[in-house]
Amino acid sequence: MSSGVQFPADAVLRHATAVSGVSEEMAQARAAVDQVVMDSQAYGQLCQFLPTLLSPLFGDATEAMNDAVDALGETALKLRATASTMTATDTGSAEKLTAAASPTIELPL
Repeated sequence: MSSGVQFPADAVLRHATAVSGVSEEMAQARAAVDQVVMDSQAYGQLCQFLPTLLSPLFGDATEAMNDAVDALGETALKLRATASTMTATDTGSAEKLTAAASPTIELPL
């Protein structure tokens, strides 16, 4: 007889916690980006063209960071939901198999 399929719900929940932690760290980094602003005078006389070149790049990087925070948060939620659903399904199936393995006959008294 086979040993069956084992779903590592605890490992999935630990992974979801790790993903949530990374999401929180990315959110903190995203918040820091809003605090760091370079004035156009910070580049000096010779490099005044740099803000024009770098602004689109910084905007794209901020957008990518926003997308990463959202994706990580959503992934953590889906991992938790999957672990919960699998555990509930496994428990329900085990109860049905146990009930089917030990038939009881209800006799009227």
